[in-house]
Amino acid sequence: VSVTHPAAYPLAATAVLIMQKHPQLLDMLMVRLVKKCPYVIPEYIRRQPDQSVADFVRASGYKENDDGERESEGIYMERMAGMVALFAAIVQTASNGSSNPFPIRHGWTWLARMLNQAPRTISPLLVQTFLSVAGTAMAAAYPRQLPKMLDLALPWLNAAPAKNAAAVALRSNLTSYLEEYRRTGKLKECAGRNIKAS
Repeated sequence: VSVTHPAAYPLAATAVLIMQKHPQLLDMLMVRLVKKCPYVIPEYIRRQPDQSVADFVRASGYKENDDGERESEGIYMERMAGMVALFAAIVQTASNGSSNPFPIRHGWTWLARMLNQAPRTISPLLVQTFLSVAGTAMAAAYPRQLPKMLDLALPWLNAAPAKNAAAVALRSNLTSYLEEYRRTGKLKECAGRNIKAS
């Protein structure tokens, strides 16, 4: 999912089907997702005064190799975006005749919380990932409210850090994405959302 976000859709569909029969899976899955990716809440981890750098880095979701070297920032961001993609795919998954145990309202809560926090470098990537995976379902569920929320995203985005070329690119990508939405009235979604039965 980190590399190809459309892979989130079949995983989410499988998870939702299992959760419908075994509701306890929802709590287990969310605990695992949050442990690996605090942005699923969304939460920005703050270093506590008595916390070591290693513990802070681990709590933020970074991985270390066997030699104790931390993964690169690019790989970290890609992995975090993959987990947000899975979260977004789960909330937007509709099931034939049965309700989703983790419905789209959780996506609304996620987006509102994200846009109500001061953005960090990774924030534009996470918001764009979420919208590309679940934006169409969000627009269908909240046709009048979502455009208003997305109008707030551009000023929020202007506050995102742009300390290096990668950060500038993330801001620019989300800006273009939101401007295209304003122009067309549609959120561009990643491929694979609608699987056609043969």
